[in-house]
Amino acid sequence: MAERKDAVECWTGEMSALLAKSPAHVAKVCYEYENVAMLYYITKKGIDQTKRFKLRPDDVYVISYLKAGTTWLQQIAMLVQLEGDLSFFEGKHIITMVPYLEICTLEDKMGYKDKEEIISAPTGAEQADYMPPDTPRILKTHVVPRWLPDGLKDDPQAKVLYIARNPKDTAISYYHFCHLVKALPKYTWDEFFEEFISDRVIYGSWFEHILYWWNLRNHHNVLFLKYEDMKQDPRKAVIQIAEFMGKSLPDDIIDRIVEASSFSFMKSNTSANPDEVLKKSLDLTKEKTFMRKGMVGDWKNYFTEDQNRRFDQLYQEKLAGSGLEFTFA
Repeated sequence: MAERKDAVECWTGEMSALLAKSPAHVAKVCYEYENVAMLYYITKKGIDQTKRFKLRPDDVYVISYLKAGTTWLQQIAMLVQLEGDLSFFEGKHIITMVPYLEICTLEDKMGYKDKEEIISAPTGAEQADYMPPDTPRILKTHVVPRWLPDGLKDDPQAKVLYIARNPKDTAISYYHFCHLVKALPKYTWDEFFEEFISDRVIYGSWFEHILYWWNLRNHHNVLFLKYEDMKQDPRKAVIQIAEFMGKSLPDDIIDRIVEASSFSFMKSNTSANPDEVLKKSLDLTKEKTFMRKGMVGDWKNYFTEDQNRRFDQLYQEKLAGSGLEFTFA
């Protein structure tokens, strides 16, 4: 009952110092937890269970900031683990096969009747705990670094596949995602831009997330991937991921995985495209779909000259001296 009480307290309607700076409609669906804005469907219970989560040495964690190509990376990792056996996906969906640690586990995550039902729902962490000990687990999380379980902090004791996407395209994809998922705040683009550069969007700072894992890029259990590099040479990326996961796969299997993880294949495949499994949660139209464009450079259609100038200045300040660079077009 203590966990339920804590979660209810998140939704008392009291304005936090962080959300007080956000548009009024944001506070209606978000709460502040340790100075990070979170959607109320991601409860304190889910975050706390993620912090305490017990790793297994053969786990593979797919970690990213939101809207960085996570579903794509999940698809590749699962296909590598299955050595390209597409028959395993029949009647299943990649979302349900890869537990999302901090969020409730029902296929239609946003289909609960009320907040009490959300609080009592099982989490991805609980789902993962129930997986048999002899079953290799691929797991997913977006949490800020300080909320990671101890076994993934500083010296990861399981394999981490981290995917990073340039922040301008990440912001655009995230903005559209907010208009797709019914439960998320409905920002204007100008509102979203200001919230994103001020670290007030759900899951907090892009810069904090990326730099933490960039600084661990040489750890033997971490493979730091860039979305733009993967788009340019997907076959090279699949080989990298397979070798990192300890798989030596023949060329025909690599080719099969490349094809089955392509944007066109995933968009048209009901086991990979989340539209069907999450249809009650999404405001779907011909233009509004989970797998929207999957391209590099779409930010140019949205950023004003002033926004681009301001963002470039912030980007240079935050990444100064890190050696981390992204392709933006």
